[in-house]
Amino acid sequence: MTKGLPAALSLLVALIGLCAPVHAWQTIERPAQQEEGSSFTAEPCESVVTVSESETTPKFDENTDCGWLTVPARHADPGGLKIKLGVVILRARALDHAPDPLVMAQGGPGASTIETYLEEMKDSPIRAKRDIVLFDQRGTRHTRPALACDELDRARIAAIEQRLTPDEESRRRLEAVEQCRARLVREGVDLSAFDSIENAADVAALARALGYDKINFYGVSYGTLLAQHLMRDHAGILRSVVLDAVVPSEGSYIAESARAEDGALSELFRACAAHPRCAAAYPNLERDYFDAVERLNRQPAEVFMLDLDTGKGYDTVLYGDTLQGFVFQALYATELLPLLPYVMDRAAKGDYAPIGNLGSVFAFDRSVNDGAYLSMTCAEDASLLDQPISDAGVRPPVAQRSARDWRDFVAACRLWNVEALPADANAPVRSDVPTLLLSGRFDPITPPAKGDRVVATLTRARHLVFPNVGHSAFGIEPCADQIVKAFIADPNAPLDTTCLAQLGAPTFITSEDVVPLTSLVRLASLSERGRRELAELGLALLVLLSAWITIPLGWLVRRLAGQESRDLPWLAKLNPWLTLLCGALLAYFVGMVGATAADLVLQDNYLFLFGLPGDARPFFIVPPVALALTGLMAIGVVVGWRHWGWLRRINRMLLVAAAIVCLNVLRALGMLL
Repeated sequence: MTKGLPAALSLLVALIGLCAPVHAWQTIERPAQQEEGSSFTAEPCESVVTVSESETTPKFDENTDCGWLTVPARHADPGGLKIKLGVVILRARALDHAPDPLVMAQGGPGASTIETYLEEMKDSPIRAKRDIVLFDQRGTRHTRPALACDELDRARIAAIEQRLTPDEESRRRLEAVEQCRARLVREGVDLSAFDSIENAADVAALARALGYDKINFYGVSYGTLLAQHLMRDHAGILRSVVLDAVVPSEGSYIAESARAEDGALSELFRACAAHPRCAAAYPNLERDYFDAVERLNRQPAEVFMLDLDTGKGYDTVLYGDTLQGFVFQALYATELLPLLPYVMDRAAKGDYAPIGNLGSVFAFDRSVNDGAYLSMTCAEDASLLDQPISDAGVRPPVAQRSARDWRDFVAACRLWNVEALPADANAPVRSDVPTLLLSGRFDPITPPAKGDRVVATLTRARHLVFPNVGHSAFGIEPCADQIVKAFIADPNAPLDTTCLAQLGAPTFITSEDVVPLTSLVRLASLSERGRRELAELGLALLVLLSAWITIPLGWLVRRLAGQESRDLPWLAKLNPWLTLLCGALLAYFVGMVGATAADLVLQDNYLFLFGLPGDARPFFIVPPVALALTGLMAIGVVVGWRHWGWLRRINRMLLVAAAIVCLNVLRALGMLL
């Protein structure tokens, strides 16, 4: 369970060069108090936060410090194996800042806090008065060792174009789990040391090493479970706690996922039915969606998906369960909620291109280190693996898929074979630390009911439910940001929730609001096919626009030489004007589509995955007009052929060919509507 979803649109912005690497690093000046076996070493930020060739180097301002926190693999054995955790400290802007920082923890488990929050929190209002500390939990990306399982990533991608039975898919996945475990053990990794109790001890060690007496702790998703371990074992360091997308310490969120997903779908269907335009556009959304799931499970379809990291495209086999999985993951993302009925309706109508683009965001996600995920979740759920899951009242397609997921999880945990947490680690946490709990109405994995369970045993806590949010509210919903900022400033003050009372359900889009154009993703991500299409379109358009130089220049030369013919057929006379107009129109069209798409990306508007806003529809009059002009240009070349010299013939033929290439590329992109 991670916060939001992979930042696909941020990746697309980076690809068009909107970010540039900048380095600044200052030496940590705060005196460090070390616990036995733990230490903090300051390092340049680039040596801590490393990126791959396909990623953009983060930008660090002059008030950012970085380093490595070295901790025992097992805190009870400070002289044993060590683990290094990457740390980024965004220093407070004000000189008279508060002494207690905000320490943040991402979910997964296994996802990188630094990767998720570095850009987001740089300009946070919270930073004005207090430090913000981002640390990667043991086993995640910026740690040593990092428990990534490339074996699982390869197995997922290898299966994506194959028609496999669920049992065959499970068998391959478990083989990859076994291979990853064997490799990590050979490398000397103590897999049982990567659990929530050690993780919580790391947070306490971090606070002491950086010289903080008290911290404010924010956890999202699995990070809320980590926070509860902190509240149980290290309450003395906590000034306040924010739990966003709450995981109870008792039970298993995986075993309960069918009921959570089913409830989120019910909320989505109810919200659409209560929204007049959504209800009118999709009157039978629930029935149509599950009909599509059943149809695809009987007869899978093929859909194009793009690995946004590598630019490689795949002709993916789309089962009904795959469709369900993508919708489940999309429910996490608040930004995608308004678009989900549209995507579900298109799938019901047999148009799978939108779900293919949606799947491109999720299917190739490498943000979670599977080894860390398995170590932490299997240790948490060890006592529950023999218990049957309860799915009474859950829609059968959801229950069946979730039952297979639970079966595969149990089998993976048997193979991973880590030590279970003590029994009391799964008991409800009782605490008087000031705590703010946040839940989203549409959360498919940690619904509001889970927050209600946790808040019941916290004596100084408040639980807020956001009616327009999926999985996690802070950093997504401005009202949540406002409330969290005020709570951290004074955890004991009454909460002003006026903004929450003013929120409603998402404003859903319909087919009228979208110009379908799923090809934009492959263009903006510079995939192999997208690069080829952009090159063909750019070169052809450049040749066509050269008419604005060659035609006037040719006319001037002939006029000065007295060779300009006045008895040409009228289509031959019109040819230069038609050519100039065609080039201008196509340049205008490409420019307007590009500008509109870029605006969506810059606004983090996920409509970009499916097309352009409905008000861009008038632009699409241009390609058919250009097609008609190209036809007239070609006729003009034919009738003017015997009247022209060889240079003019070659020039006009090239211009017609360039126009044809432009239109053919636009057709392949779905823009010749």
